[in-house]
Amino acid sequence: MSRRASTRPMRREVVASAVVGNARRLELPARCRRLKGTRAANETETETPRPRHRDVRRTRARSLRSRSKAGALPRSPSESATANSRAAVVRWPLRNQILLPMVGLMLAVIAGVSLLDAYLSARQARGRIERELAEVSRTLSEAKFPLTDAVLRQMTGLTGAEFVLVDDQQVRLAASTATIEPQLLPPERDPTATSEAGPATSPLAMPVRVGTRDFYHSQIEILEPRLARATTLHILYPQENYARAWRDEVYPPLLIGGIATVLVVGLSLAIASRVTRPLAGLHAQVDAIAHGDFRRIDVPRRDDEIGDLIRSVNRMAEQLAHYEVEVRSNERLRTLGQLGSGIAHQVRNAVTGCSMAVDLHARRCGQDEENLAVAKRQLQLMEKYLRRFLSQGQLEAGTHRPVVLQDVVDNVLLLTRPAARHVGIELGLHMSAEPVEVQGDSDALEQLLVNLVLNAVEAASTSKAAAPTAGSIDPGAASAVEPSVDVRLRREGSTAELEVANTGPPPAADLSERLFEPFVSDKPDGTGLGLSVAQEIAAAHGGRVDWYRQGNHTQFVVRLPLI
Repeated sequence: MSRRASTRPMRREVVASAVVGNARRLELPARCRRLKGTRAANETETETPRPRHRDVRRTRARSLRSRSKAGALPRSPSESATANSRAAVVRWPLRNQILLPMVGLMLAVIAGVSLLDAYLSARQARGRIERELAEVSRTLSEAKFPLTDAVLRQMTGLTGAEFVLVDDQQVRLAASTATIEPQLLPPERDPTATSEAGPATSPLAMPVRVGTRDFYHSQIEILEPRLARATTLHILYPQENYARAWRDEVYPPLLIGGIATVLVVGLSLAIASRVTRPLAGLHAQVDAIAHGDFRRIDVPRRDDEIGDLIRSVNRMAEQLAHYEVEVRSNERLRTLGQLGSGIAHQVRNAVTGCSMAVDLHARRCGQDEENLAVAKRQLQLMEKYLRRFLSQGQLEAGTHRPVVLQDVVDNVLLLTRPAARHVGIELGLHMSAEPVEVQGDSDALEQLLVNLVLNAVEAASTSKAAAPTAGSIDPGAASAVEPSVDVRLRREGSTAELEVANTGPPPAADLSERLFEPFVSDKPDGTGLGLSVAQEIAAAHGGRVDWYRQGNHTQFVVRLPLI
């Protein structure tokens, strides 16, 4: 019987161990009642006569048909949504919003500059040809030497124009080429006359066709020194020469404008893609977040607004993931509280009966056994926790008053030492001689320390079970650490430190950061509530619980403010 009594302190949470196994049994009667109520309602509805309901449905159907014919029937939400989607604006991607205006503006500027440059170049070419012909005409008209075929051929080499000198009878006196007959030349024109190409005095004023070739024709009156009469000099500038000069001046600006257009379009596409590509990834991540996937997206190297937006979305994803964990944990705690209230009442009745049986056994034995006192004390604490749970809905701390931690440690060691001895673990105690006093609830602080000590005993016993035997050939067997649990109480400035150290293995690495969260445990039969309750009690007293791994010892340190 003493062994049974000593194993009871190993259970740290009275309610949590029974909740999971009895949840479905508690929900089953409610489900049956709901099913029975639904079936009864269906049977009652089946037995009720329905002629009036059918009449009402027929009348309503006729009313709807009449309103539909009259066009007064309102649209359903789905129909309204379909109509709105049809009337919605066509999708205008951000890439096009950036690309098209920028490319359009640049193309307009390039086209305008190219056309203006081509126009000015064409005018410059025409002016240059006209100036050259005008200079040659003035030189020939003022010449004091006779105009012979050789002189006119030299002028053709300089200007590219053909020259024909005739008299008033249209007799050729000299020419730069023998292929142009005087009879094919146009008649004399009024110098003040104009044509589509400009005034008649312009060297490129009148387009004419002489034989099979096209020219721009002009003429000047010259007084030939060897003749005592006036002569006419016909100037014929080939149109193919003018066209060649025009192309040489106009095509380069247009070609440069075309190349610039291609480069601008290509660069604009590249820039727009570079800007909008992270947005596509961001859209995919936000869509994944909407479906519950809170993975991060890589932040681009460049520091810009898109990077800031991606970092904000990543922070949002982290917060949502954290909130989801909290919501699930709160839901589990809420479910535990709802189901635990009924189970706690049953457990309390069982504890009362057990306490009465221990009292009767103590009276019959008539011996002052330590194990019976410990069992009685444990049952009293269990009944106190259950009564508080039933009255407040959770294990909240009571009224705070001055508490001497040495007394709390003594009471806890008195309760937990039988359980430690049962598994072969000795509890070491090192307390400050000076009283360590805090403001708090002694029962809650005892519960906090009981959870830590029992966790330490269980961890140390695990390392003892895994230790090598006496006949082991393991070379490190001789240096194995003896399993132990040490409790230390000391003052550190204005803080009381209560340390529980054990030689057991440390918590799992993947649970180290979530060790004090509810339902987090690496033990097959653990509920994950012991450390969570301990942290909540410490927080209610203005302190906290931390854990460290130093050498072969795992240390849990409770820090509370001193009075």
